Amino acid sequence: MTCDAAQNFVVNTLAYTNNETGSCEISGSVPGTLAGTFDECGGSQTITWTFTDDCGRVITHTQNITIDPAPQAAFVNPPTDITLTCDAAQNFVVTTLAYTNNETGSCEISGSVPGTLAGTFDECGGSQTITWTFTDDCGRNITHVQTITIDPAPQAAFVNPPTDITLTCDAAQNFVVNTLDYTNNETGSCEISGSVPGTLAGTFDECGGSQTITWTFTDDCGRNITHVQTITIDPAPQAAFVNPPADVTLTCDDAQNFVVTTLAYTNNETGSCEISGSVPGTLAGTFDECGGSQTITWTFTDDCGRNITHVQTITIDPAPQAAFVNPPTDITLTCDAAQNFVVTTLAYTNNETGSCEISGSVPGTLAGTFDECGGSQTITWTFTDDCGRNITHVQTITIDPAPQAAFVNPPTDITLTCDAAQNFVVTTLAYTNNETGSCEISGSVPGTLAGTFDECGGSQTITWTFTDDCGRNITHVQTSRLILHHRQRL
Repeated sequence: MTCDAAQNFVVNTLAYTNNETGSCEISGSVPGTLAGTFDECGGSQTITWTFTDDCGRVITHTQNITIDPAPQAAFVNPPTDITLTCDAAQNFVVTTLAYTNNETGSCEISGSVPGTLAGTFDECGGSQTITWTFTDDCGRNITHVQTITIDPAPQAAFVNPPTDITLTCDAAQNFVVNTLDYTNNETGSCEISGSVPGTLAGTFDECGGSQTITWTFTDDCGRNITHVQTITIDPAPQAAFVNPPADVTLTCDDAQNFVVTTLAYTNNETGSCEISGSVPGTLAGTFDECGGSQTITWTFTDDCGRNITHVQTITIDPAPQAAFVNPPTDITLTCDAAQNFVVTTLAYTNNETGSCEISGSVPGTLAGTFDECGGSQTITWTFTDDCGRNITHVQTITIDPAPQAAFVNPPTDITLTCDAAQNFVVTTLAYTNNETGSCEISGSVPGTLAGTFDECGGSQTITWTFTDDCGRNITHVQTSRLILHHRQRL
């Protein structure tokens, strides 16, 4: 019998009979007498029914009741195996565990027992057990073991890991690789935190490049975290020419003495980002005494294949225009000098040298006329250079009239006898200016006799007059006087 049944067991009366009838019948019932004890561990009882009939005869029946121990207690809702986070594990509280056999009264076995925690864990996880053990008064044991699997603490992660960036060349060469913090945001034995240095790899130069910084951390659990920051490095700024010369206008003389210099370039960076140096210029174009145009081209291609070019345009003015050397001033010549005057060449120069020099001489061109009355002539010297520029010098020559003619040996006044007077012949009178050629004025003119005489004498004049082509007059008057006493003698 179960313990529970035993404690609820009712001892009944037990009927007896001899199965007779009438006066022979012996029947009835007697109560049983319960003896013995039991508890939750079971026990043994007997029920004895005894009947003594009127004949003194005794019948006895004994019922042995074996009472099984009460059901062994069992833990109430024993926890199943669980898996905890590291943080939950270190905050986990071991509770008591209730047990019961769900019986009542003396069959009841109930209560609670504390659990015993065993095992260890760290940030890499682990395993623990909680063992609840109960031994009832019957010496029966119940045990519940809850296995707690403790997961490793969350893997650490880097704190604010830097994103990929693009740097200037200058910033890249001054870039400092920092340590990078990591944490799993746990506490206590679950905490994984610290910092690791970054490892820089890759190269760059003035043309840019790429580098990476790698932060790697392996925790005690053998788990790796890695962060790679890619750094794109822009090329250094392109170099520019330093004070590139502006376009200029040069004189022809300056141009032929002009020296093409090198031109410096720089990007104003330092270290591996620096692009600097100088390049020679290339001269192109031509010029002569009429000017021209030249260019100086400086070109630099850096190691990144980037070109910079500066072109200086040089406008070369024509060389100074030539001028005549000591051009003759206007003059006045005598007629005789004019007809012997020789027209010479006239030198010109611009006083330059080399390809800028314009020099030489040109003949003069004589124009105009003169005669014994004078005149005017010009000598014109004209030079047109290869640039189409003209220079002209005109010398005006004023030619004085030839000297006025004079009578040649003009006769002086005379005194004639009357007889001589009447036989006197008026002759022509020569005149000349003693010049030659077109300046000569010469010839003779008749004299004109005027006046009268008679036996008493008188006075006559012979007048020679000449008007040259220049309208100039010469006159000679010879006076003839008669001597009276001669006539008286006659």
